[in-house]
Amino acid sequence: MEGKFIIASGPVIIESGKLLVNKDDKDDFYKLPGGTIEEGVESLEMACHREVKEENNAEIEIIRPLHPMILWKNPKTKEKMVIVLIHYLAKLKNKTSIKPMPPIKEVKWISIREIKQGKHDVAPNIKFLIKVGDIS
Repeated sequence: MEGKFIIASGPVIIESGKLLVNKDDKDDFYKLPGGTIEEGVESLEMACHREVKEENNAEIEIIRPLHPMILWKNPKTKEKMVIVLIHYLAKLKNKTSIKPMPPIKEVKWISIREIKQGKHDVAPNIKFLIKVGDIS
């Protein structure tokens, strides 16, 4: 396929039945921390660590990879492209130090049970990870 390719990496952090999520001013739903990999500079795991540090001031330990997700168009603009989302189950090492780092406006722990009940508007990859059993 010709066109734009985006590879993004980020952690899935779960504690006591709650998922760590972010909200920024670009979207009106909660999403996982994470973002694009710096081409030719870092690995998927390095990007995962860097992105959660930049967005939440968080230090993590990666436990294992989860199911990747592929999108064939930009969910917002509907532009045809390939977006590969790489997820890692991770443990938060500095819970008392996390905070929103601009452009992140909010960092929140939300109940996975409530997400499944539709009580929170979340990103498509969170719904995907619940469907495949990586978030339960």
